[in-house]
Amino acid sequence: MRTYSGKILIRVPSEIHKELAREAFESGRSINQLCTEAILAREALKTYDPWKSIEKLWAKGGAVDAAKLTADIRAAISERRRVH
Repeated sequence: MRTYSGKILIRVPSEIHKELAREAFESGRSINQLCTEAILAREALKTYDPWKSIEKLWAKGGAVDAAKLTADIRAAISERRRVH
């Protein structure tokens, strides 16, 4: 089985680099942390189906709670982070 160093080099347009640098600075995180979070979010969202929750609410005549949906997505991301 192949081993991996955990290091990758990516090339992005300068405008994306600038946006990442700004967000990293403003949030007190590194660009590496932002990219890792994005990859974890992608992994988590592969198996997360927000429409199931929304359909349940609509079936009950309820409104979609954006805060709850956001919390559910964050929980899915946290779960993927624990797995990795």
